[in-house]
Amino acid sequence: MDTWFWILGCFLSMLTIMGNGFIVFLVCSKRKLRTKTNAFVVSLAVADFCVGMTAVPSFFFSKVDPKEAHHEDEFSADGKDLMRWFFMDASVTNMCTLVLDRYMAVVKPLKYLIFMKRRRVIEIIFLAWAIAVGFITVESCLLFTLKTPVIGVIFVWLVMILYEFFPCFMLIFCFASMLSVLCKHDRAARLLAKQLRFNNHALRKPQEKTAVSIMAMVIGVFIVCYAVHLRCGFLIVFKNHNDKLCDVYHAQVLLVVLNSAVNPLAYALFKRDIKKELQRLTCFAVLRQKKT
Repeated sequence: MDTWFWILGCFLSMLTIMGNGFIVFLVCSKRKLRTKTNAFVVSLAVADFCVGMTAVPSFFFSKVDPKEAHHEDEFSADGKDLMRWFFMDASVTNMCTLVLDRYMAVVKPLKYLIFMKRRRVIEIIFLAWAIAVGFITVESCLLFTLKTPVIGVIFVWLVMILYEFFPCFMLIFCFASMLSVLCKHDRAARLLAKQLRFNNHALRKPQEKTAVSIMAMVIGVFIVCYAVHLRCGFLIVFKNHNDKLCDVYHAQVLLVVLNSAVNPLAYALFKRDIKKELQRLTCFAVLRQKKT
């Protein structure tokens, strides 16, 4: 296997494990951070943490180079492959639930307060993991029992639709809707400031603009990563092996790990409550070091 894969893969895996692990520890250890939104953050962080633990390290225990195995038989799989696919699928489903939570909070705030109760949060998180578990269970049973290329083609199509095309479309739609609402609020604030003769900057909310910019970055990374998977899926189904990027399977895995490494930075570290707690911990650590 190429040296660049191990260097970049180990770096991204460590970044993913440390970032998401720290978010899980921080939210679980601080009572005031245990909110409904942070429950979705923790669920996504757990899935991304497991992606960092399995995506690249699983290749270390493989006797066959993933490039060769993927080229020989696109529909072959073993336990390590299924484990890697499961956590990658769980990361996608949990990201969708988190984005839907933020979409409802911004676009439909009144319905959000009524709908998103504690019990509902638990049900949605359970559903996100149940979808990934159910899909990989059915896939593994059929692949191991029937072992026919037709089953592989069917599941490639299902993965492309459920975990690549639909999430990309949903993320773009949710982001566009939230951006539209924020633009309307900004125009209303400008008009109110003009009518009341206040300073225009007094009523603007740079935090919201920062959140939208970061969400745009993360959605962009997700779309780029999974658009490559979607394109390669089509090439696999139609037996086209002329594309160099799709032929290098572990390059696609690195894109998924990169997406999982970006998630804690965008969805957690820039949330006001978690960012405030990080600043408090940093100040406490600096003061403690000065005293010693």
